[in-house]
Amino acid sequence: MIQWYAVYTQPGREAMAARELANQAFGVYLPRYQKMRRHAGRTSIVDAPLFPRYLFVGIDTETQRWRSVNGTRGVIGMVMSGERPIPVPDSVIAEIRAREDEKGYIQLNPPGFRRGQALRIVEGPMADTEALFEEAVDGNRAILLVSLLGRLVRTKMPLRQVEAA
Repeated sequence: MIQWYAVYTQPGREAMAARELANQAFGVYLPRYQKMRRHAGRTSIVDAPLFPRYLFVGIDTETQRWRSVNGTRGVIGMVMSGERPIPVPDSVIAEIRAREDEKGYIQLNPPGFRRGQALRIVEGPMADTEALFEEAVDGNRAILLVSLLGRLVRTKMPLRQVEAA
């Protein structure tokens, strides 16, 4: 019976370890999310592992050579208790997968805002401006309605820049 196990990887090598394990016919699950990254004055959205330095591997320890996981490129070792790997409950994997969007990214901190809720922009060039929440986008940004020159204008803004009014 296949069980999920946590695998500890080398820093920044989660994707490489996942590929190498998949090449060995192991089931692999590397939960990812999209995060906002600032570098050299530019902001971009990049893929990132949900659990840095960890991934999950599906193994039948009775029929598969699970110890070969520890010798895989990019892997430091399986999370163990003594001489045996510790299984991750199926409910944990199911809970993580339940938070995936249609593109397979985990949605973090879904906003507690509801459509039409009054918000205040707290950061950036529009700081202290009132806005109405319309919808969340990609788990990191929101579409807001802002009153400019007597008209409501739609704008996208990082969720970290707004709070309830």
